[in-house]
Amino acid sequence: MAHGISDPENKKEHFDSATELNEKLDLLSQWIKESQHFIVFTGAGISTSTGIPDFRSGMDTVLKTGPGEWELEDHKAKRLKSDAVIDDMQTAIPSIAHMALVALQNQGILKCVISQNCDGLHLRSGLNPTGVAELHGNMNLETCSKCEAKYLRDFDTVGTRTHYTGRRCDKLNCRGRLKDSIIDFGEDLPQDELDKAFYHAEQADLCLVLGNFSSDMFLLKKKTILGSSLTVTPASDIPKRVAKRKQNLAIGNLQRTPLHKAAALNIHAFSDAITQGIMERLNIPIPTWIVRRRVHISCQHNSRNQNKKQIILEGRDPNNPEIPFTLFESIQIIVDQKVIKEIAHQPFTFDLVDYDQQPITIRLNFFGHYNEIPFDLTYSNLTSIPNDEQFYLFYNPMMGQWRKTTNKDDLPV
Repeated sequence: MAHGISDPENKKEHFDSATELNEKLDLLSQWIKESQHFIVFTGAGISTSTGIPDFRSGMDTVLKTGPGEWELEDHKAKRLKSDAVIDDMQTAIPSIAHMALVALQNQGILKCVISQNCDGLHLRSGLNPTGVAELHGNMNLETCSKCEAKYLRDFDTVGTRTHYTGRRCDKLNCRGRLKDSIIDFGEDLPQDELDKAFYHAEQADLCLVLGNFSSDMFLLKKKTILGSSLTVTPASDIPKRVAKRKQNLAIGNLQRTPLHKAAALNIHAFSDAITQGIMERLNIPIPTWIVRRRVHISCQHNSRNQNKKQIILEGRDPNNPEIPFTLFESIQIIVDQKVIKEIAHQPFTFDLVDYDQQPITIRLNFFGHYNEIPFDLTYSNLTSIPNDEQFYLFYNPMMGQWRKTTNKDDLPV
């Protein structure tokens, strides 16, 4: 069965002239200034400039990533070596459009981002998850099938066809099997994310759609309850709802979408060009992307041996300290310039004894998706390791340096 867009007319890519684009961006920017509840709905096209291909762009697309994945499959074609596609989505750096949305959220202008993407770039960019609805899951998030605890990972968590990842819940009183959060075809959208999305669609006076909106326009999810088949509203009904409420719907997409006539404004340009133009008109700078990490360290006397101290080191979600985040590939304990322990798996728990007079270094080794260098936590002796400390590490890939701070807003320039 073909996945791609069947109508050749709908595959055509359109580009507004410079004059048309400027006029449309002027209007859209004015709407944003006047808006009380502005939301953005994103599809695969917002990530193509990062090197992640979309699904349905045609064989003759102008995108540097080349044709969509399903378009290639439908044509039994292979991707060209010249296509600018990254090998590992974990290495993708959030785009201009991603970072513009972060700035708009930080300013209180953008109330919610509703996304069909599972590449994790919205959260990686720095958006607060309370203002994000990920309808198709997140490749870095897995949840416990028993207690529903969430775990973020700095690696791809996609599991088997049954979604099990092979890992278990960290809670000793649970130990349930973990599942990835990806939504496959024929599966229901997550109800909590869907509820959040429709709540904001009901409040919105302006919705901007960015990137390959047609990707999932025609996918209906079905489930059976007590023998009856109930159609679960597809993601595409979210922007449609805004238009039906007679509020402004703006669509930024190269291809025409099924909501072309319903939209108050159709902009044919790349997502980065649209958002950059908006931010210039709003006079809001687009922030540089920074790797953001939150680390928690505790040092307590071992309950079975008071001469020993137990150190626990763990990552946490930068926006929610209650959610564990696997950040470290390994850690090393260095005393007197010698590695005395190395741990390459969770949990990063270890005991130390008799090092009261010697300097101790805890070296954090990251997964290195952005060529992050190790970071050393250096203490004058064992007693100087804090009983309980939470801090942030910020890394600018262009500078190649970490900054440690307790202020989540103290981002490096």
